[in-house]
This record gives sequence, C-alpha cells and structure tokens, in this order.
Amino acid sequence: MINVFKGLLVKEFKEAVRDRRAMMAALFAILMGPVMMAGMILFQIDEITEIKPTYVEFSGSENAPSLIAYLASNKIVPISDIPEEDAAKWKKMPISIIIPTDFSANMELGKQISVVLKADFSNKNLRMPLRRIETMIQNYSGSIGSTRLLMRGIDPRIMSPINLSTQDTATAESKSGIMMSIIAMFIMVALFTASMTASIDTSAGERERHSLELILCQPVPTSVIVMSKVVMVSAYGAAASILTMIAMTFTMSNLPLEKLGMSVMVDFEAMAIITVMILPLAYFAAIFQLFFAYRAKSFKEAQSYLSMLLILPMLVPMLITFLPHKPEWLDYVPLAGQHLIMESLYKGEGVSLVAFGVTALVTTAISILMTIMLAQSLKSEKVVLALS
Repeated sequence: MINVFKGLLVKEFKEAVRDRRAMMAALFAILMGPVMMAGMILFQIDEITEIKPTYVEFSGSENAPSLIAYLASNKIVPISDIPEEDAAKWKKMPISIIIPTDFSANMELGKQISVVLKADFSNKNLRMPLRRIETMIQNYSGSIGSTRLLMRGIDPRIMSPINLSTQDTATAESKSGIMMSIIAMFIMVALFTASMTASIDTSAGERERHSLELILCQPVPTSVIVMSKVVMVSAYGAAASILTMIAMTFTMSNLPLEKLGMSVMVDFEAMAIITVMILPLAYFAAIFQLFFAYRAKSFKEAQSYLSMLLILPMLVPMLITFLPHKPEWLDYVPLAGQHLIMESLYKGEGVSLVAFGVTALVTTAISILMTIMLAQSLKSEKVVLALS
C-alpha cells in the first residue's frame, strides 16, 4: 500500500508541476505580500518624515497678515505659490480659508473671530492637510489667548489646573501591532492562494479530464487517493507560505521601520515555530478546499467556490484586529489561533505552549474529520460524476 501511495503522490506532483496556473498562483502569492508591505511602509515613511506644503486659497488674507505668516511658516501657503507640476493636483481638491474683514478689529477688542475652513472633508487625500490646518489655527489661537492672559497679569496655566504626564511603556515591537497583523495575514493568504489552483486541478479538473473515474476503479482505498491529493496540495500551500514568511521577514528587516517607531523581532527560532505551525494549517487549507472543490459540478464552479473561501484568511485577521475585546477561545480556533501566534512572534512576545498545542490539535482534528468525509463522499456516483 505504501508503494501505491508513493505512485499516486508522484503522479499528483507531476500533474501539479505541469500546471502553469498553479505555479503562477504560488509565485504571485509569495511576491504579493512583500511587495505590498514594502510599498505601504515606504509611503507611510515618506508621508510622516517629509511634511509637504499644503496650498490654500485665502480669502481676506490682507485682514490677518500675522496668521498668514504663521501658517506659511508651517508650510500652509497661498495657492498662488503653487509650482506648475502640482497645480493640477490641488485644483481637483481645493481648500479655502475665509478670513472676515473685521479680523483685526475684533482681535484688538478681544472678541471671538470666526474663520471658515472650506473643503471636501470626505476626500481621504485631504484628511492629513485639513488636520494640519486645523491644528495650526488652534495653536495660533491658543498662543493669542495665552498672550492676552499674560497681559492681564494672569498665568495662562490657570486654564489647565491638571497637567497629565503620560509614560508610554510600549516597545517598538508592540507599537507595530497592526503592521504585524498584516504580515501574518499575508502568510495565510499565500497559503490559501497557492493551494487553491492545485486543489481545483486535482479535483474538478481531474474529473473533467475523466481520469478520476479511472483512478477510483483501481483496487485502492479512496482514503489513500484522497491523502495523496491532500499531501500534494498541502505541500504547495506550505511551501508558498514558508517562502512568503522568509520574504516578508527579509523585507521588513531591511526597511527603515525605526522612522515609524516600529521594529520586527523575528529570529531563526521564531521562524522555526511559524514553520511548524504552518504544517497543520496547510493540511487544513488543502482538505478544506478539496472538500468544497469536489462539491462543485464543474471546473468554473469550483473556481467560484474556492475564490469565495479566499476571504477567510483575510476576514479572520481583520475581525481579530478590530475586535474591542478578544475572546480567549479565539486562541484555539483554526486561522485565528495561528494568526495570533504569528502576530505575537513578529512583535517579539512570548507564545503560549498551550495555545500553540491546542490550536494545532484542533486544526488537525478538523482536517482528519474532513478527510474521512471526503473519502466517503468519493464512493458516491453523484460526487464522482458531478450528478445533480
């Protein structure tokens, strides 16, 4: 029986290697994460470290020369000073500041002045510039108020009876929580993406080529046939996931994360733990996809089913990230448990051996149950011949 299993396994791997779609899907899954993460981080670094000028159309600027000068010193400048290459961009998202004619008079009288900031606040490209403008005007207003109090012999600190000092105990690793969550998500997405094409080809594709009936007619238990397919698909997914982990770790360690106040702490031991953890998850992804692929009536239908299943490795991490209070049972659920362990390792935190072991056992147990169910279903003509 071992020789039969070896023969089936060799046959599955040969067919998978010949399938260029499976190879391209695996390559895409490996490269997608590092490229996207590098681009996102470099963009954030550029936005944070370099404050770019914000161009504003001032109405009544002659009424408040000191305010205009203060804003200009903080790179909030009139639209008339815009360079030619940036003119088209800022015309599409205009910002206006309307200063009333009685600005100077009310300033001398100590009255409150209404300055209008006019823009499309729903435009996500304007969120940072508008926040800067609001902050600068509030700072200017605060400095004027403090000066008025000093001129009246009043300590401006009377307006703030409590001075709260904060001491942030977060490390550079723990500050990168969301970023590390995205890395873990990409590792799992690579696993499902790489194994998807291979699982479709060895199930619905094999059935459409009419080779599935020939294999099942042989004096071989269906469980052996199923396991040969599971091992091949698992190997594809695990290889893509592990290579993605290595590529992501290399990419993140070579990016200037310190400019964002973050760092990645992944050593060889952590990568070894993630590799061991990926193995039962690869088994789970393979049997999960094969189970639903065999339920499809055609190759295209299998593609539709499994494309929808790709949402899982993205949806689960997103739900975990934005949950206000994480339930403890999530540590032991497939996908969620592995995601949390990978996130902890990338943040340089310790890993609970109980959570690690229980998650692996639960994932493997569910996978074995689905393997038995799939082996039983392949004894049915409805599944093999895709009958209604």
